[in-house]
Amino acid sequence: MTVYQLQKDLGEEIEQILKDMILKDVKGNPAKVKSYPQNLPKRLQKIQEFTEETEEVDIMGGEEGEEDPYPYCIIRADSGNIATTQGAQAVNVVAVIGIFDDDVNCLGHQVILNMLHKIAERFTMDPVLKDRYRLNCNTNINWILDPEDRYPYYFGAMEMTWDTFFVGREDKYA
Repeated sequence: MTVYQLQKDLGEEIEQILKDMILKDVKGNPAKVKSYPQNLPKRLQKIQEFTEETEEVDIMGGEEGEEDPYPYCIIRADSGNIATTQGAQAVNVVAVIGIFDDDVNCLGHQVILNMLHKIAERFTMDPVLKDRYRLNCNTNINWILDPEDRYPYYFGAMEMTWDTFFVGREDKYA
């Protein structure tokens, strides 16, 4: 399995794990977590080009009033190693979570902690993902909260190592 496929599969699983958590987007509307592999997509910005007659021509798409993609989970492939004798690959993945919570009680960190707990609970109870990947039992699940006050935005991250099969060794004499 490829690392990119692991990112996609893990992102889908995290969306499923967190599907019952109704959060808010930056406009205050109810929203569910959406996952992205490696990075958030760049926001499409409306770029205007002026012709000689100074009339505006839209040369690049972009939704009017398009906002930041909160809540989100980025599945970032951090590093990996391949055990050539076993044909297995260990992939270090960091799941970065970002939410918007403009409640004046500043409890967004509690929401992030609950999200991290749900994800860790799922994979400690069943370390297999889609019958293709296995959470590495020799490493820990590590998590961290953003120590900065970025109200109304809150961030947390979780690091996991996944074992994925790479390729089998060829035996020319078999």
